[in-house]
Amino acid sequence: MVEEVNHAPQLRGARLRRAVLCATLARIDAVGIDGVRVIDVAAAAGVHETSIYRRWKTLPRLVLDALLSRMESQIPIPDTGSVRTDLLEFMAVLIGFARTPAGAALIRSTVTDSDAEAVRREFWAVRLTASQQIVERGIERGEIAATVDPRLTMLTLGGLVHIYTTQLNGDIPDDLAETSVDLLMAGLTPR
Repeated sequence: MVEEVNHAPQLRGARLRRAVLCATLARIDAVGIDGVRVIDVAAAAGVHETSIYRRWKTLPRLVLDALLSRMESQIPIPDTGSVRTDLLEFMAVLIGFARTPAGAALIRSTVTDSDAEAVRREFWAVRLTASQQIVERGIERGEIAATVDPRLTMLTLGGLVHIYTTQLNGDIPDDLAETSVDLLMAGLTPR
């Protein structure tokens, strides 16, 4: 009797990364960030756990890469030519993200593992730096005062979403993007 051997091609490079990140995001959506395990991701992606550890080293690093890859497509940094419109679009998408299971889990996550905490901090730092471009472009175009702090502006808007998600049961008002941006714009425009 001849034993049948599985000759499925091994995933490598970009295909491996794509398969593992998709599987990781699917696990986050299914069980939340805290429920993700490398063994489950590997099985869903059709790869060995060692392939994941070789590339990402730790589970928190894998989760960070997956979430950042999602952010690039799900929360793009708008550039419409108007700082108000950019901020409105950014807030609308951020609020939409906060209303998803993965988004709410990421925002609510409290991490005790030092590597996971470092990854979480790095995730938010990358997103904050990227979003500051909205304000920086507004300053360059003269739409808002040159003295405006881009970081503080984006922390203010993001902080509102964070508070609603973590402290107010995720009950984000439908008009939060418009009311918060309009409130901020009153203080941002040149005098």
